[in-house]
Amino acid sequence: MGEIEIHPVRYVSSTDIYESAYPLLDFMGLITREVDADDKMETQTIKCTRNVAASIAMVCASSPYEEAKSILKQVGGLDLNIMTEFRVTDSVGTEFVKEVPEIPDDAKIEEIAAKVRGNVLESSFHRMNSSYTEFGEETIKIIEKAIKDGPEGILYRNYTGPFILVMYILCDGTGVPGRQLELLGIRGKQPDGSAKTFEAKIGAVFVVRYTPDGKPLVTENGDIWRGSVKYMGTVRKVEDFGPMLFQHAVDNGLFEMDAVVFLGDGAKWVWGIQKTFFPFALTAIDLYHAIEHVNSMIEFIQFKGKSGVNRKQTLQDECISLLRCGKIQDMLDLVDPLPCKKGCEKKLTGAVNYFTSNRDHMHYGVFTALGIFVGSGVIEAACKVIVGNRMKNSGMHWSKDHANKMIALRCAIKNDDFFDSYCNSNESSDKLIA
Repeated sequence: MGEIEIHPVRYVSSTDIYESAYPLLDFMGLITREVDADDKMETQTIKCTRNVAASIAMVCASSPYEEAKSILKQVGGLDLNIMTEFRVTDSVGTEFVKEVPEIPDDAKIEEIAAKVRGNVLESSFHRMNSSYTEFGEETIKIIEKAIKDGPEGILYRNYTGPFILVMYILCDGTGVPGRQLELLGIRGKQPDGSAKTFEAKIGAVFVVRYTPDGKPLVTENGDIWRGSVKYMGTVRKVEDFGPMLFQHAVDNGLFEMDAVVFLGDGAKWVWGIQKTFFPFALTAIDLYHAIEHVNSMIEFIQFKGKSGVNRKQTLQDECISLLRCGKIQDMLDLVDPLPCKKGCEKKLTGAVNYFTSNRDHMHYGVFTALGIFVGSGVIEAACKVIVGNRMKNSGMHWSKDHANKMIALRCAIKNDDFFDSYCNSNESSDKLIA
C-alpha cells in the first residue's frame, strides 16, 4: 500500500495543560514525539496499545536494550530511545511480578500428602530400595541394566492407556550483576569480601507421565518423556521464595498430582524449602552435583609414586560408579583407609560428611531403575535461560527492582503465556503510557 503520512490531532486537557492525548495514535498503537516548551530537548512519550507495548517488552526481554533498539526500528518501524524501551519493559514486567502468597497452612500440605502417600512410585521405591540394600540379585540386575541402557519404559507415542501424573519441583540460585549501591552490605567472593552480584532464585516444575504400574513413558530415543517446563523467579529472600514456589506448583496442578519428586543441589536453603513446603515428595540431590563432590573428595587424597595418577583415576571411576548405583557407604569405605594430603584433613572430613548427611537423597540406582530423573539439568538450564542469557552480559548492572521485573517477564515469555496474559488482560487495552 506504501507509506502514508498522518497528522494526528492533539487534545489538551481542559483542567491541566500538561495533560494531552492523541486519540488516533492511541487507537493505532503508534509513537508520538513532543518537544518541550523551550525547544531545547526532545522527549518521547509512549502512547500505545497493549499489543505494541508487549512487542516492545518482548524484544527488550530477549536482547540488550541497544540491540533491541535496532531490531524494533528495522522490523517494527519503532524509532525508540533506550530510556523509552526501559520504561515500557519495566511497566510491562510489573504486571508479571508475583506477590508473596501466604504461607500454606499444615492442613493444605497434609491434604496433598494424603493424596500422594503410598503412590506406586513411592511404594516401588521402598520395595526396590529394601531389596537392593539386602543385595537382592533380581533388583541388582534391574538397576545395573537401567544404569547401562536406561529404564524399562513404554513408548509414549503408542501408549493410549491410563497414566499417573508426577510433578517434579526444582529450584536453584544464580547471581545477577548488580549496581554498586544495591550491593552494599552483601557478602561476596571478592578479595575484600564484597559482592559483584545479588542472588536471583529460580524455580521450575514439569510433569511426567507413568503407567499405573509405575513404568515411565519414553521417547523413541529411550529418554523419559516430560511435559513443558514452567518457570518462576524472584530476587526476594528465601523466606519469600518458598511460598512463591509452592504457589507456582499449585498453579500448575500440584493438587492433581499422583506423586511429587523434589530435585535440588546440596544447598541448605534448598532442602529447607523442601522440608517446609514439600515434605511429601520423593527427594534427590542432582547426580552431577554429587559427582562434582566426588571429584573434590578425591583431590584431598594423597597418591604417591609414578602410579599415583593411574590409582587416582581408578579410584575416581570406582567411586562414581558406586555413586550412580546409590551405594554411598561402599564408596566411602573405599576412601576411608586412604591417606589424606597434608593440611586437607578438615576438607576431606567435610567432603565425606556431605555424603553421609545427604545419603537419603542419593538412591540413584533405584531412581534410575524406576525411571525417575536424577539430574537437575532443567533448573541449571533455567538459570541460564531466564537470567544468564539476558542479564549477565558484559557491562550490565541491574537494580533489584528492574531485575525482578525482567525475571518475571522472561519467565512469562518462556512459559508461553505472555501474550495471552498481557494482551488479553481485562484491564484497559486502550493504551499504556510509560
